Amino acid sequence: MPDKPTARPIPAPKRRWTRWLLTRGLVLAAIIMPVRFFSLGESLAMYFPSRQAFATPAAYQDVSIPTPDGLTLHAWFMPARDAAPGERRPVILHLHGNAGNIADHVVFSEFLTDAGFHVMIVDYRGYGRSSPARLLTRRQLMTDSLAALDALMARGDVMPDRVGVYGVSLGGTFALQAAAQRPRVAAVAAVSAFSTWAGIASDHLPLLGPILMPGGLNARDAMPDIAPRPLLIVHGTQDAIVPVRHADVLRDAASSAGVPVELVRIDGADHNAIIADHPEAERAIAGFFKRVLTAEKPDHTRP
Repeated sequence: MPDKPTARPIPAPKRRWTRWLLTRGLVLAAIIMPVRFFSLGESLAMYFPSRQAFATPAAYQDVSIPTPDGLTLHAWFMPARDAAPGERRPVILHLHGNAGNIADHVVFSEFLTDAGFHVMIVDYRGYGRSSPARLLTRRQLMTDSLAALDALMARGDVMPDRVGVYGVSLGGTFALQAAAQRPRVAAVAAVSAFSTWAGIASDHLPLLGPILMPGGLNARDAMPDIAPRPLLIVHGTQDAIVPVRHADVLRDAASSAGVPVELVRIDGADHNAIIADHPEAERAIAGFFKRVLTAEKPDHTRP
């Protein structure tokens, strides 16, 4: 009976190469897994809150909102400019982007008070005058967004069946998810929003970004629960922070889910000046909310 073949010894250079690869792989995994599992990459790369002091404009009301986990959020309630004190009006919740605080973002929504809407803009935990927080995550900010929306709907000076949610940049994800989780929201608008967390991570850190970014709460995935309520997407063609392709992804996902969706591309607009420098963006957003929120009956079927 022939002898069984014996394994050929691995040459020394190959063994050294194999050990090198294995060692480096283990080191890389030891770095990547905690960064992903504990959302360290998300926290450090996505959120840039400011707690710099700011004054409340005389026309705005300071609002305190409790969260389910025991924190307090600070918001501004901005009454419609032509409304009498306490007058009930359609209302829009503004969920802002990832840097600064409400004083830096109010320019993105104050024009809606000229259009006849009450508006509330809220700071997430860790931002502005809201409770301090470390290592922010999307789930925490989602909790804050829903707490703000619920508090807004409970006010006596708003029409709870005529509520819109308006998210800019990072806030677009939370606006879409909030509308998906609260069926009483009549309409949602997303401006300069990204479609998935892995997608925006890949835009700024190819290959490694999606590995470091945990999954969940993608704006794209909210669409089936938004239908049949209308959605407006507004995006600048020169947006270098959130490329305009994300708007196409969101539009296609909405259409596939049966969401009445309108995509408005603002030619030449970049990420941060899309409202300040482009009045056509203001007109598109105000016109959308007027069509939906001021109709005789709230219309959940068309943009």
